[in-house]
Amino acid sequence: MAPTKEKPTSLELDAEKQSVIHAETSPSIANIPTEDPVEVKRILRKIDWRLIPLTNLLYCLTFLDRVNIGNARLWNLERDLGMTGNQYNIAVLVFYVPVILFEMPSNMMLSHIQPRYWISGLVFGFGFSVTMAGFCKNFAGLIATRVLVGAFEAGMLPGCLYLLSSWYKRHELLSRMALFMLATDIAGTLSGFLGAGLGSLDGTGGYSGWSWIFFIEGGFSCVAAILGFLYLLPFPEDSTFLTPEEKAWVIQRLREDTKGGPLDKKKGWKDSFRALLDWKVWAAASLYLAVCVTGYAIAVFQPTILATFGWDGIKGNLLTAPVRVAAGISSVVIGYWSDKAKRRGIFCVVGFSISIVGSGLVMGINNNAVRYFGLYVTAVGIYMCQPLVLVWGYAAPCLNPFITYTSNEHMLTTPE
Repeated sequence: MAPTKEKPTSLELDAEKQSVIHAETSPSIANIPTEDPVEVKRILRKIDWRLIPLTNLLYCLTFLDRVNIGNARLWNLERDLGMTGNQYNIAVLVFYVPVILFEMPSNMMLSHIQPRYWISGLVFGFGFSVTMAGFCKNFAGLIATRVLVGAFEAGMLPGCLYLLSSWYKRHELLSRMALFMLATDIAGTLSGFLGAGLGSLDGTGGYSGWSWIFFIEGGFSCVAAILGFLYLLPFPEDSTFLTPEEKAWVIQRLREDTKGGPLDKKKGWKDSFRALLDWKVWAAASLYLAVCVTGYAIAVFQPTILATFGWDGIKGNLLTAPVRVAAGISSVVIGYWSDKAKRRGIFCVVGFSISIVGSGLVMGINNNAVRYFGLYVTAVGIYMCQPLVLVWGYAAPCLNPFITYTSNEHMLTTPE
């Protein structure tokens, strides 16, 4: 009797996959475009147009559905749901519990499921949850929907960043990341306008203004999920819009830039926990924690801060928009500047310093005009740091807990 063939190990399967990839790409190596600046720019723009606008839209809606509770608060949310004391703060807080729990598992799933399936599914999930929040009758119902929104949104930021970082070299990534993170500023701007416009539907159909904010903004996300399902790009090795020569060139330059590249990925719990033992991961996490504390304070509580000036709901919502416009412009400008200079740290120091000055103006001055100006200063400083910190950590192989790089011999190694 012939011996039974043993089932190949995961390492052997990885090696087999690499052999296939090398076999597919090697014949085209001679035809790969050279590092001619014009040719490089043409191919990168081809990638940019297919990747950045759609991911920007999806994350814009993610952030919009995340912070619209701040706009809804100005349209009788607490009164209608019988909320008292610090219950609003609790409703804001519970969103982040599932975000913390599910971010890493979500990105692990992304290595097994195509981005257009996984990410579009997340978008539809949080969009539907926000829509259902408009039907809430009590505080418990609001808490339940906020938990669901957090669970679905947990994978959006790391998933989109993972997809973006798989297409670009490290010194090309910040300018793209700044454009991607511009989604938060677009969302912050739209949130103010939509909060004023949709909230004015107060009483229409028997629903309060806060319900209409949730209905319409959640519905937008459900529709956008269809666009993501149809058009979101896969990882480079699975792409079809590039010519064979262009695809081989993209794959080769990514391998050279990251000593293994996004093709050579194998992710699991062991790899993720190993990354947590690296002090640089915790340093990057601490920097981003500092960004998030200030950034989300502006995003969620800015309408409330403006309400303390004695402004009504419409004015308070509308005047949140210019602050985010200024922050968005600064983050993109600094992103391009940082990529050109190939420096990150000095820009982070400047951004954090500016945000500290702005926060001092908001907290320590009684004049409303100066406090409003302080919001601009704070937002400009902290939102220029957001893409800087993410790319500084995420684009470095040693700080990316979602990728384990392999050598040319297909042996698993610790990232350098």
